[in-house]
Amino acid sequence: MMTFKKIAKTAFITTIFWSTLYAGNRDKTMEFYIVPQYIEAKSLDFNGESKADIDSSVSFGLGFGYNFTPNLNLGMLFSYAEADYDGRYYDSSVGQYVTKRHTLYTSSINVVGTYYFLDGDFTPFVSAHVGYTHTNTGIGNGQIYVGCPPFYWGPCLPYEGAYTDNSLNYGGFAGVRYDFDGGFFLKGAVGVNVIDYNSQNRADFTVYQITLGSTF
Repeated sequence: MMTFKKIAKTAFITTIFWSTLYAGNRDKTMEFYIVPQYIEAKSLDFNGESKADIDSSVSFGLGFGYNFTPNLNLGMLFSYAEADYDGRYYDSSVGQYVTKRHTLYTSSINVVGTYYFLDGDFTPFVSAHVGYTHTNTGIGNGQIYVGCPPFYWGPCLPYEGAYTDNSLNYGGFAGVRYDFDGGFFLKGAVGVNVIDYNSQNRADFTVYQITLGSTF
């Protein structure tokens, strides 16, 4: 997590730097942006008596894209989130279902297509995305691994592995964008992200986004 924070800080500084060099409209330009996101709480039911009541959480994303025209953008978005949840699952160590508090860790990579309805500085837009989400449930799987710090700056220590999941995700957003002088832009949007978990009810998460970026 600390590494991701350092990357986010570097991304923010880079965004401000490029915005000072840009003059012009969106056509045939590159974009770099950071995306704080708020994800609403969600309850998911699984096979048997398994269940996860996931709290609302804050996610953070880094993205880049290319404006083929003032109206059409295609890019990539990388995001990370942590959410606490109450999980009910079968614990083989005690031979029964238990409910415990854990933290869910998710990281995603998505291809994002965006259509802007207007050519000017202010425009509404819609976007669609599809990608891949890796989920760490925070529930120990009983297997012991050994982890070492980068460049071996410290001792290698054992840790217990956790149950994980790799899933398709997809969704869409609608919002508005404003381009300021100097290439800096701001976007606000609301939408849904569906993660293809093996749940009995649809894993559709309502997401609110604020995007801060620069065009160059």
